[in-house]
Amino acid sequence: MPRELKNASKEDNSDVSPNVLRVVLAFRRCGWAAFWTQVVLCVVSSVVLLQLFLFPRAGQPVSPTGLDTSPATLPGLSFAWVGVAVLGASIFWNYRYTQMAKKLRSPDRPTKSQTVFQIKIGLIINLLGMLVTLLGAFAIIGALTLRAGQGQALIPGAGSFNSVIQPLDFQIIQVSFNIIFAHFVGLVTSLWLLNKATDKPNRE
Repeated sequence: MPRELKNASKEDNSDVSPNVLRVVLAFRRCGWAAFWTQVVLCVVSSVVLLQLFLFPRAGQPVSPTGLDTSPATLPGLSFAWVGVAVLGASIFWNYRYTQMAKKLRSPDRPTKSQTVFQIKIGLIINLLGMLVTLLGAFAIIGALTLRAGQGQALIPGAGSFNSVIQPLDFQIIQVSFNIIFAHFVGLVTSLWLLNKATDKPNRE
C-alpha cells in the first residue's frame, strides 16, 4: 500500500478499504486545489468589477467622437456579475468536496450513487457559469468592436482607436476570461473526481 494511503488510514479508525482511501485523497487534494484557485480568481475579478461599479467614469477621458466610452455601459457586464455569483457557488461546492473526504472515511459514509450525484451538481454549476460568462464575453467584445468601428468612421486616423477603446476595457475582457478559467478549473476537478468515484476497484 502506498505511503499516502497508509497515512490516511492512520487518521481514521474505521475499516476503510484502499480504494475508498484513494477517493478520499482525490476529494481532499482536488477540492482544496480548486477551492483556492477559484478564490484567487474570484477576488481579482470582483475587485475590477467593483471598481467599475463604484467609479464608472474614473480616469476616463472625454471621447472626441461623442460616443459614450465608459466601460460601465458595456453590454454583457451583467453576465460577468452572474458568472462571479455562480463562481461563488462553485467555490462553496469545492469546499464541500473537502468535507466529503471526511465523510467518506466515516462509518456512515455516503453511497457511491450519492457521491456521484454531488459531483454532478458541481459539474452543472461550472457548466452554467462558463456558459453565462462566455455569453457576456461575446457581448463585451462585440460592443468594443462596434465602438472601434464607429470611432474610425467619425474620426478617421490612427488616433481614433485610442479615444474609443480604453485600458479598462481590456481589463474587463481579462476579468471575463479569468472567470471562465475559474469555472474550467472547477469543471476539470469535478470530472476528475467523477472518474475516481466511478472507477472500478482494484483487486488487492
